[in-house]
Amino acid sequence: MAESTKILMNIITLISISLNLLAFILACFLTIKNGGIDYWRQKLSNINISNISDVHNPPYYIHKTSQFEILPIKLNTIIFLGDSITDEGEWTELLEKPNIQNRGISGDTTERILRRLDTIIKNYPKQIFLMVGINDLHMLKKTVEATVEGYKKILNQFREKLPNTQVYIQSVLPVNNNIYLYWADNQKVIDLNKELQNLALQYNYKYIDIHSHLLDTQQQLGAEFTSDGLHLNGKGYLIWKKVIKDSL
Repeated sequence: MAESTKILMNIITLISISLNLLAFILACFLTIKNGGIDYWRQKLSNINISNISDVHNPPYYIHKTSQFEILPIKLNTIIFLGDSITDEGEWTELLEKPNIQNRGISGDTTERILRRLDTIIKNYPKQIFLMVGINDLHMLKKTVEATVEGYKKILNQFREKLPNTQVYIQSVLPVNNNIYLYWADNQKVIDLNKELQNLALQYNYKYIDIHSHLLDTQQQLGAEFTSDGLHLNGKGYLIWKKVIKDSL
């Protein structure tokens, strides 16, 4: 009985290996026939990731925005607005200001922030610290130019509806591709930050450079500030806090 089971398992293993080998050969054949690796690049580029994102609003995003919609209005607040890097910061304690509201949501993009901007504007905040864009570049694969257009839509709303609010455009942070290779290209981050500096001048807002304070010798996010190459640990937030305080 044991011998029969062993033979059966060997047959199943052999079939599995054969099917995997056949799939690999077929993939190689298609690649060669259709012009090499560019064939797969073209296939991937045809996937409209932004449409997927529009359909798939993750539960965390839905739950957070629903809270922001029902929370009581508080005037003269300081709002931190952005994605997970903002979301994870304990800003009230870091900056020792009880009137800070953290309005970061993990996974946020310029488009998503624009959709929930009414929950920010209704408070007529004293100050807004904005940081967003890494998910536009990394998750949605947007160009720098397209990301800047998203920024402009947000800033136009601020200028029109919050003329007395001090807006601080914070640089997008570097990533560390030595820890994880799939993060955004640091050159795109640098290019985006240059455009954000120009936007700050154009809209008469203040630009805060946090990016340069977190770089290592290879011009990537310092490993001492992160565990995943993108998000910050406590040391990273202390640097961010210092830069903000020095900028005000």
